[in-house]
Amino acid sequence: MSGLVVVRLLAPEGEAAGPGHWVGPVLRVRMGAVGSGAEVIAEAGQVRAGARALPEGDEHCAVNAEAAPENRRLACADVLYGVRPRPPASAVHWLTGVTARHPSCALAAVPLSGGGWLALAGSAARGRGGGPRVVAEAVGPDQPLLASCLHAWLVEGRALAELAYVRPLRQAAAGGRTAAGACAHSRRRASAGLVTS
Repeated sequence: MSGLVVVRLLAPEGEAAGPGHWVGPVLRVRMGAVGSGAEVIAEAGQVRAGARALPEGDEHCAVNAEAAPENRRLACADVLYGVRPRPPASAVHWLTGVTARHPSCALAAVPLSGGGWLALAGSAARGRGGGPRVVAEAVGPDQPLLASCLHAWLVEGRALAELAYVRPLRQAAAGGRTAAGACAHSRRRASAGLVTS
């Protein structure tokens, strides 16, 4: 699923779904920060054609970097992901290579053959991630929208190192209250250093 993806961050009490904005697959995960008890629900998918924009959503371009290495969209993607599970050493090699070749990438992620995902914040994230991190052991390799949820975590001004857990929730339509303190999409992206031109 390459293309424009929108991630809404919801407060945990805003988990109930409202009217559907999504077309195709939707991934909902609960994400928590280390030591703070703070958590959000990330809901990612492609917006239905003709639907109103989600003003508080993290809108970005996500591209399957394994599908077509010569794809021109790779150069402008905010999120690059792989879909083929790899052993840890191979995943590290793939992530470091893809982020080095595509400096506008803010986040790259690939599933691990033993479970979970390995994620790496790219240079466009301005150091918000550190080295590659294993995340989301409970999220299957068939969920590339996870990379978009991780991108929204970075856009919120957090680092991958702060991520204590990522747990999948039931699939549902869009709705609910946005996370407290969320500001307009463009201001969040600019302050997080994730605006690419």
